[in-house]
Amino acid sequence: MKKIAFMLCAAAVLGAMSSCTSDSDATIKVSSVASDETRVLMVTSNVPAIFTYGDQTVSGTTTATFENVPEKGTLMIKPLSDDYFGQEKVAVAFNGNKAVALDVQLAKKPTIEVSQQDMMNGKVVTNDSENREMTGVMASIAVPSTTTITGNTTSPFSISTFVPTENGEVVTRGDDDGAAGVLVLRCAADGAKFSEPVTVTLDIPESDGLDLACVSEDGSETYEMAEAGNGKRLIKLSHFSDWTVVMRATATDLVTRAGSGIAGTPSTVPVKVGDNTISYTSKSGAVWTGGKKNTTVTNYLKNKVGKYVVTTKKVTKNFASAGKITYRVYQPYVDKSYTSGKAKFTARVYSDAYIEFDIPQGGHSGGGYN
Repeated sequence: MKKIAFMLCAAAVLGAMSSCTSDSDATIKVSSVASDETRVLMVTSNVPAIFTYGDQTVSGTTTATFENVPEKGTLMIKPLSDDYFGQEKVAVAFNGNKAVALDVQLAKKPTIEVSQQDMMNGKVVTNDSENREMTGVMASIAVPSTTTITGNTTSPFSISTFVPTENGEVVTRGDDDGAAGVLVLRCAADGAKFSEPVTVTLDIPESDGLDLACVSEDGSETYEMAEAGNGKRLIKLSHFSDWTVVMRATATDLVTRAGSGIAGTPSTVPVKVGDNTISYTSKSGAVWTGGKKNTTVTNYLKNKVGKYVVTTKKVTKNFASAGKITYRVYQPYVDKSYTSGKAKFTARVYSDAYIEFDIPQGGHSGGGYN
């Protein structure tokens, strides 16, 4: 058997392989290889919404699937109910993969608001119970009585939280995986500025030891989040807007499987002249495998590496002759060890599967294939 490996993300012209026998198993001649698989974006939301990506729109549902989409673009999610905030600028990049899956968490607009005067008099504003249940995080704002408020000086204060929607990245081999958003703080009144910083307190369960920071909406400001014990984090903010809590981590490759070490059971299928469709399964994204595990770690993996998904791929192969052909599906992955502050955890990170065909020799001439 002569073996030819084809990565699914590319099309290749291999030329013709001639045969000197009439046996059906020995008359397979590959004239070219072309993939008819398309990039697919799959989105799920906690509430019905209108999803728009490129020139495609899906309306009135909690799930949306976009096919034949560009490799990079912006996803917009508008909830059907005015009671929820939308997400208008979610950057999407396939990074060489064929499928991206995103979980969208749309936050309900806060039901607890406190006037600026009451805040100056020592009252504390918190996120409401529904918001706490959604993210598992209790958030509060305290304003020092000696601060001066500028910018938005009339609107009441409120705070709500939600998990950001960020696009997973391809496998990074041996490099620093950096930071990913794990929580967004929506602090209102938007545009309010303070001569003395206000204190935001977050109760993030089991977050002790993790390296967390708070980044402004435009990315120009970063504040460290002091630990106060039992998962509590304190942040000093000089103005209100959307702030993203990011988790910072470094990753080390432990095990890499990208070739014959994970070959699946070979399958033999009949093929005809011209287009042939072969279906198989591919995994992409990450799954936690050990060490520290909580919602923050899960959100980090989902937003940094990608949601753990399984998709079915259909690939067209062009053959010059009819007969039978054997193929194997290979599922690459990297086992990684992550360190964030004092915490450690491991995950298995998958990238797109690929297919390898076994071409019967059958007296082929010409050589040059491996």
